[in-house]
Amino acid sequence: MQPLSNMKRRFYLVGLILLFVILLPIVIFFADGYRYRSGSGFVQTGGIYISVPYSNANVYFDRTLYGRSSFLRRSFYIDNLTPGQYVIRVEQPGANTWERTLYVEPQLVTDTSALLVPLEFEMLKIITATSTATTTRTLTRTAFQDMQTVFSKPLATTTASSVAGLSVVLEKGNVYERRNQVNNILPPSNFCIRPSQCVSEIAIENGPDTAISAAYFGGGIIYAIKERGVFFSESDIRFAPVVVSLYPKKGADFRIIDDALIVKDEAAYYEILGL
Repeated sequence: MQPLSNMKRRFYLVGLILLFVILLPIVIFFADGYRYRSGSGFVQTGGIYISVPYSNANVYFDRTLYGRSSFLRRSFYIDNLTPGQYVIRVEQPGANTWERTLYVEPQLVTDTSALLVPLEFEMLKIITATSTATTTRTLTRTAFQDMQTVFSKPLATTTASSVAGLSVVLEKGNVYERRNQVNNILPPSNFCIRPSQCVSEIAIENGPDTAISAAYFGGGIIYAIKERGVFFSESDIRFAPVVVSLYPKKGADFRIIDDALIVKDEAAYYEILGL
């Protein structure tokens, strides 16, 4: 086999250099998120990442079924999206529908995590007498008295989260989740109206009624309203966080005892299961 002549070698070298020079801007162009859109030309795109920590949940993107979660698939990534507003909805039998309005920005990924709250909760009355009823939970007299002691003390007005820098705050009859702004630490996505616009406080309950207790539980925040009872709320600045009434009775309060949600209604105590 004859070696290439010097002229052919120079020809191939120059051709490869020209090809590299031509393709490099195109590669950078696409790497920067530019895509062609009919009617708009080339635009920088973004994406949405959705965590769905449940099986058998349907995920909808702008009202169209996008996929179904399973034991092996708990997240979805939708890329090449034109900047703008999109609606994500997650549905699962037996749970409240979860829906979130998300903003996509150029070269950024908007992330969120679905929180599916059951439509119905199991409630066990806590007693000290021996009972075989499946609607009751029996405690020893000492454990029952210890529970009463816990309820006799007010909850702290500030409760820290397991996530560094976050806390739920009870202030002037209102409930907030706040974050400490720490350098070089990105804020959780639920504090961001859009990826480039974040806040340091989310109002969980900020109305005319009076909140008397608040704490983290079940992936969200439990709070008691003096006039309306006990509620569970998702914490998210974006529209629209899930809010569910757990025990709609005036004067009811709650405590988290040994990782269990206990509600007090006058002299009666109940454990709420399912969150």
